Amino acid sequence: MIKNVVFDLGRVMVEFDPVTYLRGFGYPEELVQRLHEIVFGRDWYLHDRGDYRTIDDLRAALVEKHPAYAAELTAVLRGDWVKIHYLKTDTAAYMAELKRRGYGIYILSNLSVESYEFIRQYDFFRTVDGGVFSYQENSCKPEEKIYRALLDRYGLVPDETVFLDDNPDNIAEADRLGIHGILFTDIDSAKAATEALLAGYDG
Repeated sequence: MIKNVVFDLGRVMVEFDPVTYLRGFGYPEELVQRLHEIVFGRDWYLHDRGDYRTIDDLRAALVEKHPAYAAELTAVLRGDWVKIHYLKTDTAAYMAELKRRGYGIYILSNLSVESYEFIRQYDFFRTVDGGVFSYQENSCKPEEKIYRALLDRYGLVPDETVFLDDNPDNIAEADRLGIHGILFTDIDSAKAATEALLAGYDG
């Protein structure tokens, strides 16, 4: 029997579109792509992981590595960058429906401290049964440690748990651990796959 549904945040519960964000500064497309490589690559992963504790730490490190882009990095990594996130209302509605139907609802997300503080304003965040976030664990998906933290902290049984995430590598690790992974590309297909799984196990 499926008892729990776990949601990723970025591109699942909240939109996260760095390229559109960067284009909003009016930069030429070549510069947009270069900034995307610099900002949202390995160092962004380390920020989510908590190795860079704040966006100021990340910006300082990137400016040191890429001084030719210091002005642009200072502009795009300003204090209000978190507004890149906005609620995906269709996924939030499905989460609320599953909650009403009695499933345990959890979050498992690669997330920086600033993103956490911003996203927690949304109503869904206050209704979930628990969550594990990379910056708090110093571990990011698809590292096994962060999945184990979720399972152990809340006593979740892998075979009783469904996980929705937009990253195939994250889904592969969930499957390896015995969690039922569903690759999220859009809400309609994700909902159909989830409902088929729930019917198969609960019918």
